[in-house]
Amino acid sequence: MKRLMSAVLVAALGVTCLGGCQAGSSGGDTAVNGKGVRIYVSLSQADTFRNTLIDAAKKTAEASGAEIAVYDAENSIENQVAQIKQAVAEDYDVIMCGPVDADTALELEALAGDIPIVFYNSCPEASVLEPDKYIYVGSDEGVAGQYQAEYILDQMSDKDEINVVLLKGPKNHSATKGRSEEFKNTLKASGKKINVVFEDNADWEQGIAEDYFDLFLQTGKQFDAVVCNNDTMALGVIDSCKKNGISGVPVLGIDATADGCAAIRAGDMAFTVYQSGSGQGEAAVKAAIALGSGGTTQGIEGLSDDGLYVWVPFEKVDSSNVADYQ
Repeated sequence: MKRLMSAVLVAALGVTCLGGCQAGSSGGDTAVNGKGVRIYVSLSQADTFRNTLIDAAKKTAEASGAEIAVYDAENSIENQVAQIKQAVAEDYDVIMCGPVDADTALELEALAGDIPIVFYNSCPEASVLEPDKYIYVGSDEGVAGQYQAEYILDQMSDKDEINVVLLKGPKNHSATKGRSEEFKNTLKASGKKINVVFEDNADWEQGIAEDYFDLFLQTGKQFDAVVCNNDTMALGVIDSCKKNGISGVPVLGIDATADGCAAIRAGDMAFTVYQSGSGQGEAAVKAAIALGSGGTTQGIEGLSDDGLYVWVPFEKVDSSNVADYQ
């Protein structure tokens, strides 16, 4: 178990939106009062996007006067279980948990006892969520897949049949399922003939995506677009295309990372979807403060009607607006 930061208690500081946050931040409202609230954060595994989320969470907590401690589970369910037990033993008021495996949410809730949990980054099933006790803060993953499909349908409106390659994230991640399923559903609803000529899990990794696309190219199958569940995998596809002398085929990603946006500016990637890590971190802490102080999430921007989710909107990014996301 790796500790990323010591518990801190800091008086109000100005909340800074990290690079590229633009209108996607959920934090248009004023800072909340978190004085006296102790937040324990279990991070599934550090990476660029999650680090952005955690940085914003720290700043929001510090600005509110809340105490926040962040631990990295290093992609280990066993580590995460130990962390939840630690949060209970040290009497934290609320837990923010990015689950290593969303299917373990019920076990994590049982371990937490009376401590409320704000899940983030990977969404558990609705059946294990409960208003003002166990909620999820994030972006509606299906919308990202829908936006990718809409882009393809718009760009290929003259085609009756479209062949696509789909590279997905890890099998146990809620974003993989949400993004992939809604991408397919939106394409099918168009009435066009849709052929997914290759589909596999490249686990968010650039190198794996490159290797898989190299293998796909050896099949000689025709394709009109390559769609990836995140920008990093899209960059792997771009590496493969350059290596194999392929150009002119749109490659789509999700997250609007700095590298992804640079690829759009360079003309290598056609489209991505901005997911506000900073907005999610800020919204998660605001929800955590509400629950950790014994209050309610009612009134928090983005709260769903059933009280189970706080949604931070996705935004479409292509060559026409990529400069807004640098």
